[in-house]
Amino acid sequence: MARISVFPYWTTNPYLNMLYMEARSQGWSVGGKWRYHELLSELAALEAGDIMHIHWTSPVAENVRNAAELRSRIARLDTALADARSRDVNVFWTVHNTISHDTGYHAEEVELAKVLARRSSRIVIINSETPQAVSEYYELPAEKVRRVRHASYWGVYEPSPGRRAARRRIGTIPPGDLVVGIVGGIRPYKGVGDLLKAVGRVAERNPRVSMLLAGGTTAEAMAEIEAAMPGNVTVHRRHGQLTDDEVVTWASACDVFALPYTRILNSGSMLLAATLGVPCVVPGESHLLADYGDEQWVEFFDVDAPSRVDALAEAIERGLDRQDGARARAAERFAVSYTMHDMAVDFAELLPT
Repeated sequence: MARISVFPYWTTNPYLNMLYMEARSQGWSVGGKWRYHELLSELAALEAGDIMHIHWTSPVAENVRNAAELRSRIARLDTALADARSRDVNVFWTVHNTISHDTGYHAEEVELAKVLARRSSRIVIINSETPQAVSEYYELPAEKVRRVRHASYWGVYEPSPGRRAARRRIGTIPPGDLVVGIVGGIRPYKGVGDLLKAVGRVAERNPRVSMLLAGGTTAEAMAEIEAAMPGNVTVHRRHGQLTDDEVVTWASACDVFALPYTRILNSGSMLLAATLGVPCVVPGESHLLADYGDEQWVEFFDVDAPSRVDALAEAIERGLDRQDGARARAAERFAVSYTMHDMAVDFAELLPT
């Protein structure tokens, strides 16, 4: 039976579970590992016709002591990929990020991306403008590139219970508050400090505004949160891994998702928001405008403004001012238009026969 080895194979990641549904139904065996040395072992064990599908590259740099050690790892991976390709193993790479978030080894991460671009037999992109977005750092050979959009989470999570019911479950959010939220893994690159400052500025003009933070939080992000905590805003917090029910509840309690990432190529959080009918505020990056610029449920802030915080605050205010239900319905229509089944079929069409 032909195999798809996934790296890193984070089994709790809903995107990965969604992506391979059709491949499994066609008889492919799907598994994988998530540590660097296991990636090398998997590459050595795969046979002709099998697939190594690499997603996020952060585990390659995990626990390295310095840049030299990371360069050594990249060189060994390059050799292992070349050897696998010589045995007719297919190598797929999905470009989730320009380079890994929060990396301390920028030059080495760029080199790793170049290795993957060179050794891959197929490069999967999610955002339509990915080749242009990454071109400052590396080139994606056009003949290898195929697009498979990120599906919504329609059918993965339970439907939204509605804003009022969600707030009753949480118990600390007044029904009349306007809530700006971020739900999911909270990391420094997600700009949570800027978000807290921006919501503080919005609250100066509208005291009904409050903030919601829910999800696993790194120590660095927690320090940023504490340093930026506004004195004029109630912040409802749930730091830690969320169950699926908690994801739905906390996300559904928001009037607006705000995702002021400092470096964003794709965002599963946007698709979560759409699934639950929650409008989004995101950076006005050209590649995001290309894919979402016509979407009524997405509000953009000017990334070139003199003050990122002021631009973000203005976009949040625009989002909160448009609470007539039309944007929520537009988000839900978008979510239903491309589901996990659509994505799984599109991906399966890339598999060798």
